[in-house]
This record gives sequence, C-alpha cells and structure tokens, in this order.
Amino acid sequence: MSSVKAWPLLLLPLSLLSMGTDCPFPVLNGKFVLSSESILKNSFPDNSVAFVECAKGYVRKEGSTSITCLNGVWSAVELICKKIDCGEPTHSPHMSYVISDGTLFGAYIKTKCETGYDLEGSSHRQCLVSGWSGKAECILTTCNLPDPIEHGKMNAPRGKPEFNDVITFSCDDNYILVGNSSITCGEYGDYSSPPPKCKAITAPTKASTTTNKATTTDMTTASSRSHAITAPTKASTTTNKATTTDMTTASSRSHAITTPTKESTTTNKATTTDMTTDKTTASTHSHGGFIEALTTVSMSALAIIAVVLCGILGYRHLKHKGSYNTGEELRTKEELLLNQSV
Repeated sequence: MSSVKAWPLLLLPLSLLSMGTDCPFPVLNGKFVLSSESILKNSFPDNSVAFVECAKGYVRKEGSTSITCLNGVWSAVELICKKIDCGEPTHSPHMSYVISDGTLFGAYIKTKCETGYDLEGSSHRQCLVSGWSGKAECILTTCNLPDPIEHGKMNAPRGKPEFNDVITFSCDDNYILVGNSSITCGEYGDYSSPPPKCKAITAPTKASTTTNKATTTDMTTASSRSHAITAPTKASTTTNKATTTDMTTASSRSHAITTPTKESTTTNKATTTDMTTDKTTASTHSHGGFIEALTTVSMSALAIIAVVLCGILGYRHLKHKGSYNTGEELRTKEELLLNQSV
C-alpha cells in the first residue's frame, strides 16, 4: 500500500514541468498597441495568443497581427505600420500653403493669403488622424470710409471701400484742393495718403498789388540805369562852350594869335570826342551827384590849363621882343657925337 501511494508523488514534478510559464503583459513601441480584446485579459499563459494593431496615426501595411507566448516570452511582432498621409489640403480662394515638413501624420503646414486679403483662422495646420487640423479663410481687405471734407465732395465706389478701390475728391467754387485729389485703399486696410482739404481762395489785396508794382518799377529803373546810354546834358554842353571861350580869350591876350592847322583841328576834334565819350560813359554809370562832381573837376582842370598856357605865351612874347633891343642905336649916337667934337 505504501508503494502505491508514493507513485503519484513522483509524477507531480513532471506535470508541473510540462505546464510551462505564463508571459508578462506585452510591452510594445509607439507604432503598435494591443487590440481591445487582448488588453482586457489579466494573464497570458504559455502558448496563449495576443492580438496587436497599428497605433493612431498609422495604418497596417503588411504582416501578422498576432503574437504568441512561448515559455514566458512573446514572439516577435510581424505587423508593419506606416504613417497616415493627409495629402495636400483643399485649396481655398486666394489662399496658398507652405509645405516644408511633408503631409504625413504629425507634419505642419503654413497658410498664406494673396496680397489684399486678410487671413482668418489658423495660420498653421497639422496632419492628424482625422486629417488637417483647424480652418482658415482669406477675406478681402477693406478700409474705413474717410470723413467728408468741408467745402468739397468725395466720390467712393462703394460704402465700404475694398482693396485697390480709389476715392476721388473735388472742391466747391472759390476753394482750392490742398493734398492728393485721390487716395487708394491699401493691402493693410489703410489709405495711400491722408484725405485732402479744401481752402478758400484769397484775392490779392490793394496793398500787395501796389507793392508788387513798386517793386517792378524799381527793377525797371535799375535796369535802365545799368544799360541805357545817357546823352550829354545841356549844362555840360554850356560848360564846354564857356571853357572854349575862356581859352580863346586867353590866347588873344598873349598877342600870339595863331591860325589852327588841320592837324590841330583834327586833334581838338578827337580830344573833344574823347572827352564827350568819357563824359557820356561816366554819365551812364553814375547818378546826378557824381555827374556834378565830375563836371566841377573838369572845369577846374581846364581853368588851370588855361592859366598855364597864358603864362607860357606871355613869356615867349617878352623874350621875342627883347631879342632886337641890342643897344646899337645908343652906340651910334655916341660915335656921332664923338666925331663932331673932334
């Protein structure tokens, strides 16, 4: 009996060895996850099977979706997953995209609007499981309507000016426009320049007109003085005549009346012409006071010349008369008296 009871005890280790070892909970990388069925199990005994699938953002490409527990170790995962490709986003009017990271799961793209349009929504979008995140739209830029100008009119194409719209301005009668006659709505919602203003036209006053006329007269007078040739005055002609008369009288008093030769006449005429030319030139570039001073100097110079000429002619006359008073008559009388006495 004792031998019969000992036999089951010897078979117990062999049965335990044949049962194997359970596997731990599977640990997978980011591309794979356990299926919802397998994730609910509490244990994974030897030779049990677990199912895996691709993580979010990935899709199955090929390979088995199951793994097996063998002696406490899981078999290798044969499933191959790849990232979702969102592709290019749907194009919206007046919008474009800057794609630098591609279109696969997790990538970002940048939205961009055309000139004159404002971006409303997300400036960056990301590729997710459900597709591109966010929404964006390009809206036409508008400008605020300028305030009406005083004493003028404003012409706008619409109540809310849009990009590139031109607004024109005009003024009422008797007013002048100061500034640009037209302004353009820009790409950032502002205008190319500030609106103009209308200012009243001021008529010139009588005082300003008189001043302008006086200025014009002064300029004309100055120009005439600097360019016009002034003829000799009556006073200068009379002075020349008087000077000539004085010279003739002085020559007569010296008892040497000489008939002027052709050369002297020509010289005098040339001298008179030169003096007249000099006086005319001086009169052209000077005023009344300067002319009087020049006339006085000329008269003084002529008077001095006349006195010098008179002295020279008188000296020559006296010398000529004394050259014949040799005393010969006195010697003749003395000789006659001496001869008579003898």
